[in-house]
Amino acid sequence: MVDSTAHADHGELSPARSAMIYVGLLLLTVATYLFSRFNLGTWSVVIAMVIAIGKASLVALFFMQLWYHRGSVRLALATAVLWLFLLTFFVVADVKSRYPLANPNANPTWQPPTIVHGGSSQAPSPSGRP
Repeated sequence: MVDSTAHADHGELSPARSAMIYVGLLLLTVATYLFSRFNLGTWSVVIAMVIAIGKASLVALFFMQLWYHRGSVRLALATAVLWLFLLTFFVVADVKSRYPLANPNANPTWQPPTIVHGGSSQAPSPSGRP
């Protein structure tokens, strides 16, 4: 008969560790919900991304068993994460470095559509007259 704790050390999760990871994922999900109820401005996105990365890390490391693998599997994971960060960095850098009038939020002449009495929306005319 094989001891379950010795077998769990070689690549399989013990039920206790699975339960702890499950509770951790539930707590992170509750944290996501609670932080979504507060308007923290730009920090809302940052906090949501940190929580999402934490949940994804738990799933990838333990349920996909990347924690127990060595060598090329970890290299592939590191390469994928680096590629994701590079793509995200260059997209944000591209949007932030554009000519200000190309971004709708920075365009001083752009106005949101107005609601008329019929319930339909109407874009304002360039001359300012209805």
